[in-house]
Amino acid sequence: MTQYDEDPTVYNGHFELEVLIDRPVEQVWAQFFDIPSWVLTHEIDLVSGARGTVGSITQVFSRNAREEGYHYCKLIKLVPGERWILKTYSERGDEYDFTGFDDGRLVPVDNKSKVIFNIFIEVRGESIAKDPGVMNLDISRENMMKNLNNLKQIIENR
Repeated sequence: MTQYDEDPTVYNGHFELEVLIDRPVEQVWAQFFDIPSWVLTHEIDLVSGARGTVGSITQVFSRNAREEGYHYCKLIKLVPGERWILKTYSERGDEYDFTGFDDGRLVPVDNKSKVIFNIFIEVRGESIAKDPGVMNLDISRENMMKNLNNLKQIIENR
């Protein structure tokens, strides 16, 4: 470790997932942008602003462990029919302090829609310095793939 290395309590992570939906973008966008309608793994409650507007904030709980805490998502960019970006962040005072960005995009492919989901996250916590292996995004990746497959199923079964 040198003076230029990042603080050892910091973890940086990223993953990207894709799913191809057999419908044109015009038939996918409304459902894709209605995130609570297809996310199975979390409960999403609007806490500030009007749903679907830049600046609106949701509180997000794991469906399996609501009592274990939550995080927030703030809609920071919206390009209707193409893309949304959420800033995600932890409740103040949590054991792990984190900030991330969820980037959801729709790309037309022939007469289908490629849904691309990216997450970039930085997490801070003393336990990371003690055991860098304590952090990984495997469960988040699995959960988001489950959610994206649910979105695909909802849209293709209409």
